[in-house]
Amino acid sequence: MNYVAIFHANLNYAYLIPENYERVIRASYEVIFDQFAKHPRAKYVFETSGYTIEQMAKLTPDVLEKLKIAIKEGRCEFMGAPYSHPIMANIPEEDGYWSCEFAMRIYDKYLGFRPDSFWNPECTWMQYVPNAFKRAGVKYLTLDFESYMNCTDKDYAWTERNRTHDMNWGGHLPWFDLDPDCKFLHRPFKNIVPGLDGFCRSDRLVGKYLSYFRGNTTIEEYISNMVYWSGKKKTGATIIIADDAEYCGTTGYYFIKYKADYSKTFCMDPTAPAKLDKMISEILKVGPMITFKEACEEITPVDEPFFVEDRFAWHRTFADAWGNTPEALAWEPLLQEMRREYKEKYQPIVESPKNRAKFKALIEEFWYHMTNSANSDGRWPPPPRVTCEFNRNWVLNEIAMTKKVLAKLAKSVKGISLPKEKELVVPGAKDWRYGYHFTDKDPEDIRHLNAYELQHAVYYFHKMIDSDNAEKVLHGKKMLSRVFDEFDKRGMKGIRPSSIAKKRVKY
Repeated sequence: MNYVAIFHANLNYAYLIPENYERVIRASYEVIFDQFAKHPRAKYVFETSGYTIEQMAKLTPDVLEKLKIAIKEGRCEFMGAPYSHPIMANIPEEDGYWSCEFAMRIYDKYLGFRPDSFWNPECTWMQYVPNAFKRAGVKYLTLDFESYMNCTDKDYAWTERNRTHDMNWGGHLPWFDLDPDCKFLHRPFKNIVPGLDGFCRSDRLVGKYLSYFRGNTTIEEYISNMVYWSGKKKTGATIIIADDAEYCGTTGYYFIKYKADYSKTFCMDPTAPAKLDKMISEILKVGPMITFKEACEEITPVDEPFFVEDRFAWHRTFADAWGNTPEALAWEPLLQEMRREYKEKYQPIVESPKNRAKFKALIEEFWYHMTNSANSDGRWPPPPRVTCEFNRNWVLNEIAMTKKVLAKLAKSVKGISLPKEKELVVPGAKDWRYGYHFTDKDPEDIRHLNAYELQHAVYYFHKMIDSDNAEKVLHGKKMLSRVFDEFDKRGMKGIRPSSIAKKRVKY
């Protein structure tokens, strides 16, 4: 079995104030770089937001240099994340793309390349989320095992599915009696959307990382849990760490989250270097440590399509947990209004092919502050916990800056008329075209459509049956039969529509 360790670094963290940035970088990030340097056989993944790399370059260029050396020597895979850590399911696809693009530019500037792998904050999901990452050039994406299983396995979901959208964490809910050899824990997914692959992290493993560094789990218990979830076959890979890097070296957010104690945030932990050194040594006794990219590229993928329903997130909760806090409810209407103003009044002008170059600086200034306005940690934690004043003010400043850019846009486009709207063409009743873009995959590759795409495929092919073209009608019936055969194979059995139920089409 191969093991993957991902350290998630985020200086946009709730209750992490600028005065403590350097402390955290040196107590946590530098400790990770230094301890892994002592174990050259142990590969690891260091992931940060664009904002975090930017701050490291300004405050601790010597530490950033250690990261660059580890990357150059092939001991560390660098993984990216959206620039200011927004919740991707709580913002539109376009905003998500821009946040990823701004991060990519920072990596290019300070590291000299754009990474292939990306971290999806809190693993929140909408069907468009992977498209935002792919558009930014991402090839490999972190996925959530519990979300996938709750959306694809009815027996598993009966036990683990969180039915309370207002619950901020599902960690205390029952656990399904899962076979540790479950392939979705140990093998990657191909073509989440065409050209974007991924690998699942699971709370069954990664929760022990925090517990170990806070002294609640012994190294023997940590390794025992890791070995158990490696299964008996010992093939493939397993993500054993995918959590906040800040917990390795500081108390992080732990005392606020679990003790409601705001006095011990991001305090230094002098025992961290020895604990990490011990952890690396014990992991290597069990199996090799590889990178996330290697796990996605070198492990035989599963054949099943990846599917997660809208609004799901890690920890068996939902994106609503980050969207229902008082700050989110107060600020989201402001963000929606700013987006509306830009899209209706300025975007058709400034982002048109003939004007884009001229307004490039203003376009990017708008999207930079617009996407920063959705930073997740200015809206966290939810009641009864209280958000940090610095994080709130950081977001409020970004909102104010966005409004200023909108004022500059209004002045810049004054006197320029909006382009005429294209005439809406509604297909006739006998036109076989579906008219709704639901996948970039081949819609006739039924086996690899996920449940969302498969259900859309029903209407896509049913539209063909409405055609006046007899050949198209026959093809639509044949494909519908295949779609419903696939439903049967996936345990989604039911009565077939009358249009295809009387005569099974052979193919």
